[in-house]
Amino acid sequence: MPPILRRVAQRGIEGNAPVVDLRRSRTKTAATANRPTLLVLAAAVFTTVAATQAPRPLPHPLERSPEWTAAVAAGTRTADGRPGPANWHDRIHYRIDAELDPTLARVQGHVVATYTNGSPEPLGELWLHLRQNLHAPDAVRNTRVQVTGGMQIDRVQVGGAPATTHVDGTRLHVPLERPLGPGEQVAVAMDFAFVVPAGEAPRMGHDGNSLFFVGYWYPQFAVRDAVRGFVCEPYLGESEFYMPFADYEVALRLPEGWLATATGTLQNPQDVLSDAVRERLAKAAESTTTVAIVDRELRDAGPVTRSDPSGSLVWRFAASHVRDFAFATCDRWLWDAAAANVGDRDGDGTDDRCLVQSFHRRRTAAWRRSAAFAQHAIERMSHWLLPYPWPHATVVEGILGGGMEYPMLTLCGDQHAAPFQQSLIAHELIHMWFPMLVGSDETAFGWQDEGLTDFFTERLERDHQRRTDDTVRPSSSMRGYLGTVAAGLDREPMLRHADHLQYGASYGFLCYTKPAAVLDQLARWLGEEKVTGALRDYARTWRHDHPTPEDFFASMNRSLGQDLDWYWSTWWTTTWQLDHAIGEVANGADGALVTIVDQGRAPHPTFVRVYFADGTHDHAEVPVATWLGGAVRATLRFPRPVTKVELDPDHRTLDVDRSDNTWSAP
Repeated sequence: MPPILRRVAQRGIEGNAPVVDLRRSRTKTAATANRPTLLVLAAAVFTTVAATQAPRPLPHPLERSPEWTAAVAAGTRTADGRPGPANWHDRIHYRIDAELDPTLARVQGHVVATYTNGSPEPLGELWLHLRQNLHAPDAVRNTRVQVTGGMQIDRVQVGGAPATTHVDGTRLHVPLERPLGPGEQVAVAMDFAFVVPAGEAPRMGHDGNSLFFVGYWYPQFAVRDAVRGFVCEPYLGESEFYMPFADYEVALRLPEGWLATATGTLQNPQDVLSDAVRERLAKAAESTTTVAIVDRELRDAGPVTRSDPSGSLVWRFAASHVRDFAFATCDRWLWDAAAANVGDRDGDGTDDRCLVQSFHRRRTAAWRRSAAFAQHAIERMSHWLLPYPWPHATVVEGILGGGMEYPMLTLCGDQHAAPFQQSLIAHELIHMWFPMLVGSDETAFGWQDEGLTDFFTERLERDHQRRTDDTVRPSSSMRGYLGTVAAGLDREPMLRHADHLQYGASYGFLCYTKPAAVLDQLARWLGEEKVTGALRDYARTWRHDHPTPEDFFASMNRSLGQDLDWYWSTWWTTTWQLDHAIGEVANGADGALVTIVDQGRAPHPTFVRVYFADGTHDHAEVPVATWLGGAVRATLRFPRPVTKVELDPDHRTLDVDRSDNTWSAP
């Protein structure tokens, strides 16, 4: 039994309910603490009436997986949602030399990937992802893709010697002849090649022979975390990725005249960029307003890259402690950039900057403002959570109708209208925190990055548009949730593995809409700054690590200072819905009795506003402990007759039926 239920039972609410004076007992939340007093009189009192026919179901205890429980016992996790003293991480370094032939749409390369065992136990095998095998003719997948033949690998070596490996769909199994002891390392090397799929592939691809965005393109080690060990699930196409943090040195050979951008820092700008481009780039690094690095005039004036007798150039990039590497290249790009203030990320007392960039081919109004949209997102998220940690944040236009994120690099479709473009860019850049910095398992639990990202996307939209009235109307995620419920499509729990969902509409709803709506509801109850502070603590605690859902729930409980297991259990493990209603209103000479009925299964505080004949009004709240105690009805007593009653007038809850939330005197 959760502690809150023990406390409720001890007070006897489940039996003969006491009369409670709200002047002494009503909890003032952050959302109501600063609300002006509208009426000074004796506050309402309430009593609860326990269910007499069918006892209401109560949230079951939030289950923890056996693996997580064992990790707590082993000291790699703590019960309050933090890495434990025995936590460990493997270390990975990639050196990749690759070439893109735009005419053939083909990438070929060589990778040397060095793996260091960071655990206290010997390691007898390695697993790698070959995600381009999603496009192999016989691939198992849950989305439609172009068949290209998949990834070819050759000359696989382990520790410098030829190795016996096994390809299983999108996975490569590498048994080690000798177990890798704690602190020991081994290098896995191989050649690889594949054809870049055309169009949306998904989340990468090319648009003919002018723009290429290349992601999940090299053999990549699977995550081995301190809870589950190796997690190397097949890539089926719909769910996204679980990736380990690593260091990268990447050399990309591209045709001269083609600009490139990628995860990491360009190491040799003097070898690949023209003098004019480098001069403008240096100016943009110091400018808080957008600078045109490459515009049409500069393109018409001459080449924007260096030239070489071979007809190609090698672009060298390096990145540290990132979970992936992607790149994009185009021979027609326009390029805008500006500096963003990210706060003091290195602790020296001085604010730091990163370069925000936009690469696009259209001079539409939305794309002319894209660098400024990116700047706003990076600066506000750095303020709300923690400083953006990398040297650049880049937006690339094209290929996708929506967007996709990689470390430091996002791909965004053309949304035409500026508000939609701002929202899409904001969403993709928020992913730099979730999951690029807080490396959750997107494959199994897409809500752990997409839901948190959607929650902050709506806040960035309000901030950018300077809207102040959104706290008294449902957010877009709340409207999306309510619409989906009304359509009968809320059919699966959020904690179900994202690749194991049974219904086509579930993925977007359970990974994006519902978690954002439920977090928004929590913020409207406890206070937006309090919930944002808890998410900030979660991000700081788990940056460059791999938190599980159990870690998220425990971290939020600790930061918010209360046991909310009933909340997580209700909204993440069931499809229960919230439905409060006004039962009876009885006016008399000595005041009014207002009965609230909980017709749903999801427990939540009930927010009540009553109006009096003189035009004044007052607020009351039925605390969640009432419903958690088993009651289905609660009666509020007011010292004067009421003329109108409203439940949740400020749209703070996900009440699925608001038709019975208002009563007016005849």
